[in-house]
Amino acid sequence: MFDPAKDSYNKLKTLHIIPNINAKMGGSVYAVINILMLEKNMDIRSTVLSIKADEPDPNLFEFATVKILRASFPTRFSRSKDANIWLNKNAPDYDLAMIHTIWGALPIEASRILNSLQVPFVIWPHGGLDPFDLRKKKYIKKIMGPILIRSMLDKSTAIVCTARLEAERIERYGAKTKLNVLPLPVSSISGLGDRERFREKFSLSNDDFVLLFLSRIDYKKGLNLLIPSLNRVSSNHPNIKLIIAGSDTNGYKRNVCAWIREYGLEDRVTMVGFLSGQDRLDAFAGSECFVLPSMNENFGIAIVEALSAGLPVLISDHVYIWKEIIQCGGGWVCNYSIESLSATITKILSKPSDLKMKKAKAKLSADQFSLTNLEPLYKKFYNQLNC
Repeated sequence: MFDPAKDSYNKLKTLHIIPNINAKMGGSVYAVINILMLEKNMDIRSTVLSIKADEPDPNLFEFATVKILRASFPTRFSRSKDANIWLNKNAPDYDLAMIHTIWGALPIEASRILNSLQVPFVIWPHGGLDPFDLRKKKYIKKIMGPILIRSMLDKSTAIVCTARLEAERIERYGAKTKLNVLPLPVSSISGLGDRERFREKFSLSNDDFVLLFLSRIDYKKGLNLLIPSLNRVSSNHPNIKLIIAGSDTNGYKRNVCAWIREYGLEDRVTMVGFLSGQDRLDAFAGSECFVLPSMNENFGIAIVEALSAGLPVLISDHVYIWKEIIQCGGGWVCNYSIESLSATITKILSKPSDLKMKKAKAKLSADQFSLTNLEPLYKKFYNQLNC
């Protein structure tokens, strides 16, 4: 158990259960990695259990012991007999388990096994209980939610949301388990990006005003607003360019390419694929503004990373941490509409002094999510769980 006087966790052991740790999944995968990083700083010994790992992020192995077990047929339901066997044998060795994501056989069966073994566990839905997410496969979820998911939530020690807005909107199906708000820790950007290298690589001039979209290419990320907004703005701002960096989700890239052709923006938009490591740092350094006008975002790690690199952000008010960022002066917020987004981009382009001020405050906006600033909050949370 954590002793506040000693500021040590006396070899606390945590188990993180997440069906898929493929790095290109983004979102919950990077959330887990950042939580593991914080746990390592707190002298907690962490293990990750997963059943899908085609391209795991190498950082995962630096911060935790990783157990990758076989999925069972049908794999699309994220079921694993091997994981169930492993949990029954090894779960009692851990002080606390964390189940990341809600929907799928592995999280549901893990909650049942952990409860039977009297191992306390916490659920991180990562947006999976948000009304927006519940609209996907809604008929199945309407059946499963009140029965399987409510039972899972009732058995848990706590439910963790990453933002106040998520906690306000979350669906618990009548479960009375306590809600906790724990912002995700995001490590400060280490290393420097090379602005000139980035611009030379993608044929950008020094005079180009570069908007950076860095996220999964997915229907909810707002590219359906960003492309037409760029078209509206470009007639009065010939030097504006857009870099789209991210992996394709379910073939959505085809739609984006079609919009680019429709508006004749081939010379203004460059799609560069998934960026990581130094390439990611170069992208932050080589851009003027990070833009993510999402339809729904329960946190947004890439947003905080951009701020940490000194890059101001333009986000929609459907990003659940928008208030925290705007209050610190690190960027702009727009409504989820083409009109609002294009008007905000125009405002940014017409007020260089405001852009300069936002750049100066970007890192301050990111600091509230740093490992150092969030460590006391996480220590308090673990202590409340009597770990």
